[in-house]
Amino acid sequence: AWYQRRVRDNKFKKMGTKKVKPFQSAEEDKKDVGPLKDRGCTDIICIIIFIIFLGGMAVIAYFAFTLGDPWRIVNGYDSFGNTCGVNNVKPENVTATHAGKDMTDRPYLMYFDVSVMLPDSVNTIINAGESMDAKEFSMMLCVNKCPEKTITIPKEVIPLDNAYRMYQYWNSYKVGEDYCEYGFWDTTYGAEVGKAMDAITSEAVSLTESVEGQRHKDFITSTGASGPCPEFVVQSSSVMNRCIPFFESLKEAATNQGKEMTDSTIEALEAKINALLGTDVSASEVMQSAMADVMNSYREIAVMCASSLIISFIIILLLGWIAQIMIYAIAILGALACIAGPAYFWYVWYEAKKELDEQPVKLQSQVDNVETLMIYAIIITVICVVVLLLIIFLRSRVGLMVTLFKEAGFMVMRMIVILFTPIVLALFILAWAALWSFVSGYIYTAGTATDLTFNRVYEGAGDAVDAYKGITMVYYKDHEYVMWVWLYHLFGLYWGTEFFLACHEMAIAGAFCQFYWTRDKRKVHFPVVRGIWWVFRYHLGTVAFGSCIIAIIQLIRTILAYIQNKTKDSQSEIVKYLLMCLQCCLWCFEKVMKFINRNAYIYTAFKGSNFCTSCKKVFGLLMSNLVRVGVINCVGSFILFIGKFLVVIVTGMLGYFMLNNDDQIEYWAVPVLIAAIFSFAVAHTFFSVYEIGIDTIFICFAEDETKNDGTPGREYYMSKNLMQWVDNSSEALKNLKRKKGQQRAQAKAGKSGDVDTTKTEQMYPSLEMSEK
Repeated sequence: AWYQRRVRDNKFKKMGTKKVKPFQSAEEDKKDVGPLKDRGCTDIICIIIFIIFLGGMAVIAYFAFTLGDPWRIVNGYDSFGNTCGVNNVKPENVTATHAGKDMTDRPYLMYFDVSVMLPDSVNTIINAGESMDAKEFSMMLCVNKCPEKTITIPKEVIPLDNAYRMYQYWNSYKVGEDYCEYGFWDTTYGAEVGKAMDAITSEAVSLTESVEGQRHKDFITSTGASGPCPEFVVQSSSVMNRCIPFFESLKEAATNQGKEMTDSTIEALEAKINALLGTDVSASEVMQSAMADVMNSYREIAVMCASSLIISFIIILLLGWIAQIMIYAIAILGALACIAGPAYFWYVWYEAKKELDEQPVKLQSQVDNVETLMIYAIIITVICVVVLLLIIFLRSRVGLMVTLFKEAGFMVMRMIVILFTPIVLALFILAWAALWSFVSGYIYTAGTATDLTFNRVYEGAGDAVDAYKGITMVYYKDHEYVMWVWLYHLFGLYWGTEFFLACHEMAIAGAFCQFYWTRDKRKVHFPVVRGIWWVFRYHLGTVAFGSCIIAIIQLIRTILAYIQNKTKDSQSEIVKYLLMCLQCCLWCFEKVMKFINRNAYIYTAFKGSNFCTSCKKVFGLLMSNLVRVGVINCVGSFILFIGKFLVVIVTGMLGYFMLNNDDQIEYWAVPVLIAAIFSFAVAHTFFSVYEIGIDTIFICFAEDETKNDGTPGREYYMSKNLMQWVDNSSEALKNLKRKKGQQRAQAKAGKSGDVDTTKTEQMYPSLEMSEK
């Protein structure tokens, strides 16, 4: 109508300063369609709350920095509050003699009682031979190096009242290895003991020497926990600056000392150390070999990681250029990979097992490789069978997805920089996690140094023993509200992470929306930058609102998991089942909310509405297109998963060919697994852009179909490829062709300055004329 009025009046002149967009009338500009140009800030109260919350985290960090010292976690600290490997300052409220010592030359932490492998510097144990109120506290000391030999009484020696162990400790002290309490050998009694030990001519003599006040039992507590000298010393190795004993040496020492330390007790001790260090100490040799293989194959790992980047980028580019062929190619290649992959792995396993069976001497690394190969083959077979069945049953549902992939591919090619936004997102999340972990180290160690005074109990009696009965240790007492601080801090991790993810999703959605709601795609400039600007200028409140909901759900799940872990041994089967069901329901609820949030962010990106309005509107759109939503989420996610799966398979096979025949590599599966995990993360990062883009195009498509019907003045914004999926697709395509014809004719008329409107309308009749 606008163009026809100008044609009749023959007034095709340049119109003032206001530019009219091609193929869009003034009436269309006023309609409630397309991304809003005049946006306003949404959910302001939420971003204010988020800023206040971050201020609370800053306050917690300030007090943690004041009271905490994360080096106590890294290096360990002794029973007097000294951090190993650093120069310590004595706390003002502590009176312990050995507090505040310079431990620069003592970087390792040694335990007197090896069963006490806890991060706390003090652990209470009950003396078996005394009343239940008698308590001792295990001593831990910083040493210059971990014990290189085991010091204990040989089991052949029956009398234990001799000077053998003190003789060994004294000789170790003379060569620079001090295993007794700080300054013990410099005291009057320690000097006398050392003088007496010098008088002993040999180890054999020390086994029978029994001088009152100079025997080992006069300076070793009845439980061997609090010194001044340990009951026995076990050959150890340094793990995370802690002296961790070799368990064979520990069993031997326990047997020699007459302790009832059975295999089950040793296994329990191993489990405690594993929980602390996060590693399997009993499999230390295997871990060392695996780590050596990783170090020796760092070049191959780098090649595999770089290959995953190249493969992912190539698949993304090909999806944009030849979407239909690539989608079907991915499905076909995925089906072939599902058949060939398991067959190949089982063939390799069969050949490896056959070769191993023929060898007279079998190395443990070779046996482990064959077993690992069989496990990989079983896992890959199960996954491939499931994937193959899904390919077969969903093969006829990819029509709409092909069109959506074409549209997304076209838009991605026009804004190639959008593929690098996940890398920026990953950097932000890693920085946030690093900052959170850094502050957590201070919170964990933000205790108050407190004196712990008690009397030690010895087997012997005498003046020397009486002088060493009283001792003051130091422990760090947690503050009363530390649990609430941890909950607040943990919620901050969840909220901050989800906040960054939501910003990324909305920014990408805004970029795709600009392409969809612009008829002439050549007029779109810097869509990614504009999408980011929209988020940070107008919609941070909406992002904070949605991410807060997800963070609350994640915090509840974490608390529930903590309760499950703490009460797992005291729960009945019914309670366990109910807690598992509740955890499952919360997981499902979190997934549903993430789905709704993403689509709400998309709606906010092109409508500028607040979070609740966007959720309401987008929920209606999704419910009215329920079948399409199911197809997109099932088929689309499945196709993208096949792409990721293809990247991982190719990377894994490349790694196997490079490392299998390398004689320096014993456990080739470890570097291949590292590269496979990295390749999946890379593929997921790249394909996430496509996933968000497809969801955005679909929401815009559904809104476009709702607001418009293809008639003049209400033409669709969607492309011809998408238009075939609407109900009145044929009529809409005719109207689109008719309108473009009118515009071309009118453009020519504008150049000539005189137009016969009757002729133009005869060539391209209006919709009313065609209906008549």
